[in-house]
Order: sequence, then structure tokens, then C-alpha cells
Amino acid sequence: MAIFDQFGTPLPPHGNRERLGATVSGYRPALSDPIATSGLNPTDAAALLQSAAEGNSSDWQTLCELIEERDLHYLGVISTRKRSVAQLPITVEAAGASAKQKQAADFVQKWLDKGIFQRSAFDILDAIAKGFSVHEIIWHCEAGNYYPKKLIYRPQRWFEISYQDGETIWLRADDVKGSKKARPSIKDAVAEPMMQPLDPRITLTHRHPSWSGLTIRAGLTRSIVFNSLFKLFSNRDWGVFVQSFGIPVRVGKFDQSSTDSDRNTLWRAVSDVAGSLGCMIPKNMDLEFIEPRSGAGANDTHERRIKWLDEQTSKAVLGQTGTTDARQGTHAASMTHRLVQEDIERSDALLLAHTLNEQLVKQMVDYSFGPPADGHYPIATIGRPDEAPVSVLIDAVQKLGPQGLKIKADELYTRLNVKPPLEGDVIVGVQPQARNSTPPPT
Repeated sequence: MAIFDQFGTPLPPHGNRERLGATVSGYRPALSDPIATSGLNPTDAAALLQSAAEGNSSDWQTLCELIEERDLHYLGVISTRKRSVAQLPITVEAAGASAKQKQAADFVQKWLDKGIFQRSAFDILDAIAKGFSVHEIIWHCEAGNYYPKKLIYRPQRWFEISYQDGETIWLRADDVKGSKKARPSIKDAVAEPMMQPLDPRITLTHRHPSWSGLTIRAGLTRSIVFNSLFKLFSNRDWGVFVQSFGIPVRVGKFDQSSTDSDRNTLWRAVSDVAGSLGCMIPKNMDLEFIEPRSGAGANDTHERRIKWLDEQTSKAVLGQTGTTDARQGTHAASMTHRLVQEDIERSDALLLAHTLNEQLVKQMVDYSFGPPADGHYPIATIGRPDEAPVSVLIDAVQKLGPQGLKIKADELYTRLNVKPPLEGDVIVGVQPQARNSTPPPT
């Protein structure tokens, strides 16, 4: 017996098993395609960017993965941004006061309490770096109890964005099962057809624009790639500099009466002394260590350049540098920087909540209870409540309490994350005395 959605379309068969997995020999390999990263230069990166903008982004997505692996600062700040949102609390608000609306909200909240979405939130937010992310939905199929039991991350290099509208995301698919043909361009694939549209009933697609524009040009890595390349070049040059000028120069001296055997002995001493930390030479030979001198600040040029490039990456990803680079005397500035990061966190959480509500909550309610008659669904909200700091709250109680301000003690206990004392507990503090409202005798 087929189960139909709100539009009368039968639900996909086998919705409780994987359908978008890797192919051994096809267009969705488990291992990423090798690209020439050892000799990668800005010209190659520009060519990959242009190719991705024309709808052929497989190699570009592979490069995005490699940049995160090799640029440790970028990996750190992008992971910080994703984790700061992935661990935020999620609450569900009912669409109304009716029993059915509350039942639907409780159903969604109980599913969220399982932690299925929270465990996948970090991977869903990979769209920040690459513009979009796709997860396959494995449904728990039971009458009146439909919910995603698993969200499986699928690499972006398995998908392409339409060059026609710059928004539609296609799945790379094999035209013939087991085909080993060379991978076609996106335009040829449309004609063959080797690109399949995504089924919204079994895929969760999150789009996360870093600036206004089409998805085909979105993703923070587009703006980070050259910064990371220049940093890798500077790091390589720094290594060459240290190897050439960072250790003392060994100079061996011999006199005219030395033999070839004596000179060979001295050469072995010069070449081996740095590794063996010791040598033995004849008494009439001389071995010097000449310390390199700092020349025009060249000894820290590469370090200062790499730090500057890291700061630009922090600004692009986190909007500031105060939470990644500690400096003395900048406490006030770091507090301001933290507020900037919280603004970005709220924006990311709003986009993630929109994807959750539109692509998961609606389907769960429709499949389990049927489409609501009024078209209103429960709303999931991601983020911390807008609350005054505890220090501000306590200061208000101390100053405004004598003026008549009343606050529930339970709310204070909750904000302080402590439990009210029970009878018989040892209590720290002084129990406030009730005020005598009777006026003194005259």
C-alpha cells in the first residue's frame, strides 16, 4: 500500500535505505580525484574557479577539501564557526493552542531530543565553506511516526550546480551502470543525461551564501583560496630561509701541507657535525661555526606575512581577529570582537533553522499527521535566548528591589544554574527578613 504526501505524490520506495551512496567506478567515487596540488599556483586556482563558475566544480570541490586540510588556521576558524552553531539549543514552538498543534510540536521536539539533527549540524554547516551541503535522509517509516532516523553527509564533489540558473543542484549519476567512460563536462552530461535532480523527499540541501549572489559562486573558500595559497608559498619560503640561514655555517680550514685524506676527514666533519652534534678532526685542522646575522629584518619577514594572512582569514570567517589572536591590553576590543562573532552566529543559526523547518519539520508533520488545515507548522528555533547577563540581573535586583521590583526566585535559580535548597539542607547566606509594614508609634 502506497503512502502519499500532501500533494498526492507517493512517498519514495525504500525511503528507509541509502540510495545516494558512492559508486566504485562512476561519477561518485569514495576517494577524491587526484589533482596537481604539488605544483598548484594562482593560475591553476583561477582556472578551477572559472570552471566551477561555469558549472563544472568537481575538481574545485576537491581543492576546497585540500585547502581545509593544509591551511590549519582556516581549518581552525571555519570549524569554530560551525561548532559554535552546531551546539546551540533548539526549541520548538507549537503553531497554535489546539491539541493537534501541540501534539505535532511535541513530536518534533522529541525527535530533536534524540540528537539526530544536532550530530549532523556540523556537516550541514559545511555549506559555509562550499556554498551548499547535501545530506541523504533515511526515514523511520511507521504509520503516524515518520521521522529521519539518519542524516548521511554526501560530499559536494558528487554534485553539480546548474550552469543555466546557477541555483539548481544536480546529482552526478552514471548513464549506464558500471560505465567507465571518461567523466563528461556538465553541458554534455545534461544531454546524456548523467545529472539527476535531487529528490527533496530524501535529501536535505542547505544553502549558505557568504555574500549576495548565486549558489554557483557561493562559499567562503572562493575568497580564501588565494590567501591560503600565498600563505603556503610564504611557509615554503620560510622553510628554505631557515634551512639556509637559520643554522650556523660550518667552515673548515686546512693548511697547504694537508693530504687528500686529511681534507676528506675535514669535509666529513663539516658535513656531519650538524647531525651527529660532534666530530673528531686532527689537531692541525680548524673548524669554525659562523652565526648568521639578521639582515634588514629578513629573519621575521615570513612570520609576519603569515600572521597577517591568518588575520585576513579570521576576518573573512569570523568577522574579527580578537578571538583567535591574543594581544595584551585589548580586553575591551576582544569583547567587541566577541559580539561580532555572536552576530555571525545568530545569522548562521537563522539560516540553519530555516532549512530545518522547511525540509524536515514540514515533512515529518505531513507524513505523520497529514498537512495542517491552516497550513501552519511548528517552528523550530536555534539559538540562545536574548537574556541580560547575570551580573546585570543581580545588580538590578540589588538596586531596584528596594524600589518595588519583583522577580521570581525560581527564575534566578535557573539563570544561576543552581537548585533551590530543600528542607534540611545546609544553607549559605542570610535569609532576608520580611519588612514590617506597620508604621512606628508616634
